Amino acid sequence: MTTRSGFAMDHVNRAGRQRICRVRRFSRPLRVLACGLSVWVAVGAVGRAQLPGAGSTETLGCAAIESFLQTAKIVRQRDIPVGVTVPRRATLDDGRMRHDAAIQDTDERKHIFETARATELNFRDSWSFNVAGYELAKILQLNMVPPYVERKVDGRPSSVSWWVNDAMMGRDRYRKKIAPPNPRTWNEEMYAVRVFHQLIYDTDPNLTNLLITKDWRVWMIDFSRAFRLMKRLDNPKELVKCDRRLLANLRTLNKQTLQQKLGRWLTEPEIDGVLARRDLIVALFDDAVRERGEAAILYDLPRTSEACGAGLQ
Repeated sequence: MTTRSGFAMDHVNRAGRQRICRVRRFSRPLRVLACGLSVWVAVGAVGRAQLPGAGSTETLGCAAIESFLQTAKIVRQRDIPVGVTVPRRATLDDGRMRHDAAIQDTDERKHIFETARATELNFRDSWSFNVAGYELAKILQLNMVPPYVERKVDGRPSSVSWWVNDAMMGRDRYRKKIAPPNPRTWNEEMYAVRVFHQLIYDTDPNLTNLLITKDWRVWMIDFSRAFRLMKRLDNPKELVKCDRRLLANLRTLNKQTLQQKLGRWLTEPEIDGVLARRDLIVALFDDAVRERGEAAILYDLPRTSEACGAGLQ
């Protein structure tokens, strides 16, 4: 079964229930654009980050990856013929290492945004939300978002993100009916994905924005249509279980921290929206624990203890 947000959960899979790109949330704004916005990031293996001539890989931490993305020379850019935001794939080289990145510089604002299915007021589609999403994931110790940094490219403010090597999109996994080797771990990762998307109110959480590496780690990308002003949850029914550390870190979020860490990319009303939705998420899980017991609701996802993005190559 593909959930209402478009994310597959194997323990309730029913093949053929719906076409993968027809996300059920079309009643919400922008669902008509859900399929294909972010195909640009995920598939196809590129060479791993290597020292020139060394023939071996170099594992980097988050700070090193961020520094590389901000400072390495852009030696090549090419358009990616997929997605309405016209992202670009670039090759970066700092003299020691070469790796690809995704560049997105869209920053579209409309008072009214209409599609054939819905209307959204105060619409915004911005590269800046990609960086905000990454920084928020770091605060939450949710190691499920590859590094994004702000950088001027060809004179335009942009998000530049680490290209995830050797990954398949969630859409391809679903279409090919590839079962995860450990369904329980997979489902627990997907529970965390759902919590994050409810927190940031992402209006485009589709299966092309979900990457799966060969070790079956899930990575979320492309938040350019997130961080809406709504102070409600889009779909509380998607919140079934929660990682224990993630819930604890949600409790500690406060306006001062978010303004300090995210204020460069989010307005005060957008930050207020995050905090209001956080309150609802925490209350929902607290109620569920009281009703059903902690063992039925909370679990421990080991990767949350890592710095966000650690382990990527």
